[in-house]
This record gives sequence, C-alpha cells and structure tokens, in this order.
Amino acid sequence: MKTLLIVDDDDNIRLLIRDEFCDLNYNVITAVNGEEALISFSEEDVDLVILDLRMPKLDGVQFLERIRKTSKVPIIIYTANPGDFNIGDYESVEMLTKSPDTGNLLKLVEATLNV
Repeated sequence: MKTLLIVDDDDNIRLLIRDEFCDLNYNVITAVNGEEALISFSEEDVDLVILDLRMPKLDGVQFLERIRKTSKVPIIIYTANPGDFNIGDYESVEMLTKSPDTGNLLKLVEATLNV
C-alpha cells in the first residue's frame, strides 16, 4: 500500500483529498502546515507528497527545500496559485492547479507512482 502525505492548511481541501485516496486504498497522512509535515515525513515511509504552497508557520517552498536535502520523494505541488512557484528548479516535482474535481490529481498521483 502506497503512503501519501497531504499538506494543506485548508481543512476542506485536505480532508476531501484524504477521503478520495483512502477510498482508493492509499495510506494517507495529513498535515496542516510545513512544520507538522516535516514531523510526519520523518516518522513515516512516505511514497509521495501532495503539497500546498501558501501555509502558515512553514510554507510549501520551505518544506520542499528542507525535504530535498535528504530525500527525492516525488512531490505534487497542488496550489490555487501556480504562478508563485517555478518547478524547474526542483527534481521530481510536478504542479497541478487546485480544482474541486480531484480526477486530474488522482491521474497524476497514479502516473507518478506507476500504479
């Protein structure tokens, strides 16, 4: 079973994504900000991270930069503001604009994990 870490301060989005992937038999861990996500990431064997950019305490870019020091885990930036970030600077990072329909996110997760 693949493990996903979903990091988003918006409860509605985070829980919607969690429920969608739990229904598909993924093991899902959630975090409301980058600080909480760093703790979860260090305690779990995460296969993929779905990451918002704009969050309190530690934002998505800061989380990504810290994770990249020790891990090449695939990361999907899932944001309402795709212009805020240049994925060309990072390896194993994809970007998707947030949408109420999680179909594109599901397809990207499956393609990234080869499932």
